[in-house]
Amino acid sequence: MSLFVLLPAYNEQESIRPLFKKFQVLQEISNLEIRLILVDDGSKDATAQTAIDESQSLGISLKLVQHAKNAGLGQAIKTGFTTFLEISKEGDFLAAMDCDNTQPPELLIKMYETMIAGSYDIAIASRYRKGSKVIGLSKFREIMSYGASWLFRIAARVPGVRDYTCGYRLYNRTFVSKLDMYYGESLFTESGFACMIDLLLKAKPLKPKIVEIPMVLRYDQKPSASKMKILKTITRTLKLLFKNLT
Repeated sequence: MSLFVLLPAYNEQESIRPLFKKFQVLQEISNLEIRLILVDDGSKDATAQTAIDESQSLGISLKLVQHAKNAGLGQAIKTGFTTFLEISKEGDFLAAMDCDNTQPPELLIKMYETMIAGSYDIAIASRYRKGSKVIGLSKFREIMSYGASWLFRIAARVPGVRDYTCGYRLYNRTFVSKLDMYYGESLFTESGFACMIDLLLKAKPLKPKIVEIPMVLRYDQKPSASKMKILKTITRTLKLLFKNLT
């Protein structure tokens, strides 16, 4: 069994060194075979070369996929899912997480163990469970995320989910295959950050068994400014909510 980790990256040169070091430690302290899939979404810095250099130096398995130009988070996630299905086998798992060093890779141990013990399809690293904490995020962003959580819990509830916007998730391959067969090319239609909400809503008809694991989000460890276009993300999120209601 291999644990693949999808890292969508756009100008993340400064984040890769500390993040890859954490994966090296994770590989040493766990029994998991870690295999990284880094999708370089048209970066203008040395993201790709830094990933290659660090993976070779630290002895980490890396599959690098590059987009010729920036296509957005949704397209990067789509590329990562497609790559995972091509190079993985039944029984493997796919984690998707940010490449900005804000989310703890070591949480994957708890997520994986919980999924195995409970036969879950998806595990979500949640900011809204007992033991969760957010450090270094602006109050506006916190309020925006919390508001989205409550809106979707009320109007578009997915059983087992409180954190609809966090992209740090673990999927078993069987469920990823089901999603791929059910939706095909229409699985990823959102280009921006709203793609993570869209993916959960599209998973809902397949009745996934979902568990949330409390996470400490360390936004203070992010070396660069956020790439989220806040107004666009709010607009797309509200459109997804309206679409689900209608």
